[in-house]
Amino acid sequence: MIRLRAVVSGAGFVAVALGVAAAWILVLPPAAAFQPIEFNHAKHLPIACATCHTGVVDGARAGLPTGLFCAKCHATAPAAVGEDDWARVAQAPASPWVALTRLPAHVRFSHERHVGAGQLECASCHGDIGTRTAPVPRNPVRLDMSTCLACHRRENVTEDCAACHR
Repeated sequence: MIRLRAVVSGAGFVAVALGVAAAWILVLPPAAAFQPIEFNHAKHLPIACATCHTGVVDGARAGLPTGLFCAKCHATAPAAVGEDDWARVAQAPASPWVALTRLPAHVRFSHERHVGAGQLECASCHGDIGTRTAPVPRNPVRLDMSTCLACHRRENVTEDCAACHR
């Protein structure tokens, strides 16, 4: 009798722990990301998003620019960015920027389908990030299944699970 109670209470503990973990993942925002320099999207607003974020219109993923890519336009460091910071970014072998969005492995998403074919504006999923004067620690729009489903319903596109899930 005592052993049975221990198993039941152990199973109850596991169920509660799993419930708390699931709520933690679903409710809390993702961890904050910190960028290597104080990037000002608003200052770059005259440039189309696809100029720096390759793949936005015609690829599955949108890329983040490398420091070398930024250096093509910025021959000299802008006054708002410290020379040491600029040198570190410009010489980075890969993109120095930290991505604000990450897809779970079981989700299929294509920027080409949404931006290219669907003609959605970047702000649909990324909020006002293009007008921000300083980096944000998180994507301004929480991207989760309920956000995606709400958009699919509003735009009258498929809600078939297999369309977005592997």
